[in-house]
Amino acid sequence: MAEVFRSTAQTAGLPETLATVLKWRDASVPFSEEDFATATEELNNVIEVLDSHDDASGRSIRVLARMVLGNIHRDHGLLDHAIPFYDAALANPADINDGTSRGKNELANLHTNRGICRLTAGDPEHFPAALEDFDAAIALRKELPLEEDPGYRWGLSAGLMNRGDVLHRLGERDAEAVAAYDEAIEHLKQLPYAENPGMLQRYALAWANRGLVVEDPAEARRCFDECIKLLSNPQNPQQLLTLCNAMLNRGRHSLQTADDTEATAADARQVLELIAQHERSHPAPAEMALQARHLLAHALVAWLDSNRKGPGIAEDWIGDATDTVEEALAVERFWEQQGVTALRPLASDLFQLGLHVYRVCQPHFFADFLIESMDPEMSPGAPFEDSRFQAAAARALQQAVNEVAQRAASSTLDPEYTEKQQKILKTLKIADHRLAELQKAMQMA
Repeated sequence: MAEVFRSTAQTAGLPETLATVLKWRDASVPFSEEDFATATEELNNVIEVLDSHDDASGRSIRVLARMVLGNIHRDHGLLDHAIPFYDAALANPADINDGTSRGKNELANLHTNRGICRLTAGDPEHFPAALEDFDAAIALRKELPLEEDPGYRWGLSAGLMNRGDVLHRLGERDAEAVAAYDEAIEHLKQLPYAENPGMLQRYALAWANRGLVVEDPAEARRCFDECIKLLSNPQNPQQLLTLCNAMLNRGRHSLQTADDTEATAADARQVLELIAQHERSHPAPAEMALQARHLLAHALVAWLDSNRKGPGIAEDWIGDATDTVEEALAVERFWEQQGVTALRPLASDLFQLGLHVYRVCQPHFFADFLIESMDPEMSPGAPFEDSRFQAAAARALQQAVNEVAQRAASSTLDPEYTEKQQKILKTLKIADHRLAELQKAMQMA
């Protein structure tokens, strides 16, 4: 983050209090624990000092201090703590909106920030209130002289994109969402996005998000293509994640709409080529890499259908599928050891997929894969205690035992084949015993 210089203890004058607010407003997040404590202390001190100032400037700075406190808490995941700061700042809109363009823009900022906080919380009950905030911000900014200050058009585009997001989440309002994204795109086109990485990022994101809400499949694909073209040479991590996300959405589109597994696999592999080198440096690219492997594995597993045929020989893409799953689970275990558990849902789906492929195509390796994925002593970070992993392992193991036992019993004319099945059955029983040991140890802990 940018270097922060702490204010002096006696910041009683308006210039000093404004300087304190602007310092923390412009500081990069996330903060260290020390900076977070200092920021909240200094901003609360500004509010306390200005409680005795009833002039317009004092009230305006006090509102800004509350907004910055809300932003800081929101940006550090403390959403429930952020909302009261926004509510207090919006208690009297005239404190910040003096009728000037600056005042209207700051009030629009407040509504936008509170709306984002409500939307980020993910509670559908709060989505209508978030929409009200975004609509209020949009209405305020449409009164501004957009040609005079690019920042006004920039802020308006943010409100429109957030409106599209919340409308999509509300359900059955995608036509309105498309209209919001269309309007945002028209405004973003008028900004110098080609020379500004932040503007380029938002412009590309508007196209990507539009692709998620349009009904026509061909139009959706055009939107993803537009985003990918705009970010063909990503200039920062945010652009890279947006580019990869658009590629994944295009890959999902190929799989679900066009049934084109080869195009899906190609997009997933391209994402991995771009993002895999970053997957152990931060959870965000790690999640993106797991999503890519999840999509790639589904494209490969589609070729397990006897009516389908994958490229090359079956052994190659079966091995590719199992390698893909194992690489993803290894990344998830790495982050488990760092205390990050957010990747488990994706990893659980991949684990189930891996169990399926091994059971169907390589049953002699099934037990090895199962224990390697589940046993923390063999694979540090293995999420054995997760109920999803346990349930998937139990179901797949029982199914594998039943299938192998049936094959062994029905192969009386081929002693060699019977012996092979018996060996596999033995590995499955050993795996079952190990799972029982782990379960007992977990219950006793």
